[in-house]
Amino acid sequence: MKSSRREFLEKAIAGLGCAACPTMAAGRGLDPAVIGANPYYPGYDLYRSIAILHGLGFQTIELHPMGSPDARPGMPPGFEFDRMTDADKQRLKDSLQPFRYVSTHLPWVDTPYFSPFEPSHEYGVRRIETALEASAFVGAEIANIHVQRSAHISLEAAWPILVRTFRRWGDQAESLGMRLAIETGYPESVREFVSLIRDVGHSHVGATIDVGHQKNYAELTARVKPEDKGTPEGIRAYNDVTLQIIDELGPKVFHMHVHDIEPDTWAEHKPLVHGFVDYPRLLAKLREIDYQGLLVFEIGGPVDELTGFFRDAKAKLEGYLEESA
Repeated sequence: MKSSRREFLEKAIAGLGCAACPTMAAGRGLDPAVIGANPYYPGYDLYRSIAILHGLGFQTIELHPMGSPDARPGMPPGFEFDRMTDADKQRLKDSLQPFRYVSTHLPWVDTPYFSPFEPSHEYGVRRIETALEASAFVGAEIANIHVQRSAHISLEAAWPILVRTFRRWGDQAESLGMRLAIETGYPESVREFVSLIRDVGHSHVGATIDVGHQKNYAELTARVKPEDKGTPEGIRAYNDVTLQIIDELGPKVFHMHVHDIEPDTWAEHKPLVHGFVDYPRLLAKLREIDYQGLLVFEIGGPVDELTGFFRDAKAKLEGYLEESA
């Protein structure tokens, strides 16, 4: 089954021509075209969500190869590649033609890919492999993935599973002409997260820096008391930790998830209204390391306000890019 699916994918990509091939990032820099968004519109269908982002002028889009393309109350749209007909695949490809760059966010719900129990682990691994094939099919240059926390074993005990599995997916990503990016958040320290990327040690595996996922990092909680989260010192410490990860990983920073953070609670995925994330500092650091990846908005909120949030955030980030050039 696995080999036949891979053969189908290779034939399908060959038939689609260059439109299905991931765009090479080298030399691109922080062009405004790399600003994108995830069509996270709960209750909307996938194609309506894609059309909204296109209408807002985004040239980059990040998709979920998981879930349903149909409108479902409270659920963001996505797609399951191995359940799509040829007509479904063609429709999805056609809907993405206006976009210059594509990325994906691989499954994390009900996908126990780091379970110590072999049947659960293998199911999760196969689902990620299918999602990576889907990512290549839609022309994604990068696929983003979370490190799942095991409820049954310690991080130390899980470490060999993490390293071995990420190397396996790195090989697959390389064979598909794309890269895999592990998202910040867990392990819960700069030291451990950086160590994971280094221990995996794969040319096609790097990091996604989500600007809002450092709130539980040991290096940050050691500096900021809960009552000081919203103070200038607390805000600066948070931004310091994000930049520390970028400093330590350098060219291994493959991808960025951007949004804002609520100062007093450190709640993430907010519209760009709080000024918590120091984008001038962040963009200067990205230029310093010659970052060649994308800047993808992950913003939540009431579905009837999301379009306004995206429009405003896009304009603000474009302004920051212009000022930092």
